[in-house]
Amino acid sequence: MDHQRIKEAINRQIGEDPLFTDKDKQRFYKKKPNRRLRFPAVPKLVTVLLAFIVLSGSYYTFLKTDWFEQSSSPTEEESEPMEETPPPPSPDPEEPTLVKVEKLKEVITSMPSKSKMKVVIDQFSGTEVESKLADTENANGNEYKLFESYYAFASTNESGNQSAYEGPSPPPKEAFENGEIEISMKLNWVEGGERVLLNEATILYLSEEGDLIEENYKVHERNRNFIKVKNPDDLVVMDDLILRSIARSVDKEPDAITKRDLLYLEELTINASHLSGIYEVDEDIEYFKAMQSLFVLKLNQAIIPGELLKEVPYLDQATFIGPTVDDLSRVKEGLQTITYLNLINSSFRGTAEDILELKSLNIVRVDPAVVPNYEELQFEGMDVRW
Repeated sequence: MDHQRIKEAINRQIGEDPLFTDKDKQRFYKKKPNRRLRFPAVPKLVTVLLAFIVLSGSYYTFLKTDWFEQSSSPTEEESEPMEETPPPPSPDPEEPTLVKVEKLKEVITSMPSKSKMKVVIDQFSGTEVESKLADTENANGNEYKLFESYYAFASTNESGNQSAYEGPSPPPKEAFENGEIEISMKLNWVEGGERVLLNEATILYLSEEGDLIEENYKVHERNRNFIKVKNPDDLVVMDDLILRSIARSVDKEPDAITKRDLLYLEELTINASHLSGIYEVDEDIEYFKAMQSLFVLKLNQAIIPGELLKEVPYLDQATFIGPTVDDLSRVKEGLQTITYLNLINSSFRGTAEDILELKSLNIVRVDPAVVPNYEELQFEGMDVRW
């Protein structure tokens, strides 16, 4: 059956005339209400109302924000001043030197800005005696300048006036003893772009016993405590092998090593492999008390007994090489602060239990053939390497 026959069959059923004529369409559209003519302003009015609500809400939110509340009248600022850390009170001239030193140290450890530090120096009647560019470093494409500034806090003379110190920096002990100066301070600043940060501070003064005390503070040290040494200009009298080992680390001649060098000594390697037998260090315990910056220690066919090593407060890494230690019994007392221990090339024949007695240890290098139960170290959370 083709399409024409289908159309004829449908027309026979419903007729050939269309269901809706032109007259029907006209009657329909005349009866339909024209909404656009009856309510011409409704869309515009709704738009205006919505805009008003949005703007009102935004204005209310703006009124409730902190930045608006922060702009207050002078009267309100006087009644509720902003909290600031006040500088320390001006020191009493009759105040003991040690009390003044502690006040200076308190400010230094608070991470002060350069301007705040200047206010404190002025309050303590300090004078800048020297300032110089110490070094320039480049890191990540940025240039950083290291500045050293020396300050003198002079003693009060009989007339009540403070004498002006014009000697070298740092001052010798005689300058403190004859009253030229009471306190000397050196500040190291790092300047990069618009940032100026305190990097290191050193203070010199006489103790009540008449000893010259040097205290040093490094901002980025782990413990951020002042470390000190007594009579830092005194020459060190030690065995030649140790003096030569220290001299290599601080880049000085062995006969010129002072206690100040011990204070800033960070790494020490003692190599006695050219000697027969084990070289045992037996020196004045005061020298090891002065090694307060010593961080890394390497001993090749040499040993430092634990009673001396325990005086080194911040020792972090220790390496033993050659016929040095069969176990850790003689040295463990001085290794309680270390986090890294290297025994891989040593004569160590101890056990995992020996190593576990070092309470701060995190990483150990040891031959698994020598310590077959090394899994016990891993079970205790230690990183075992070989």
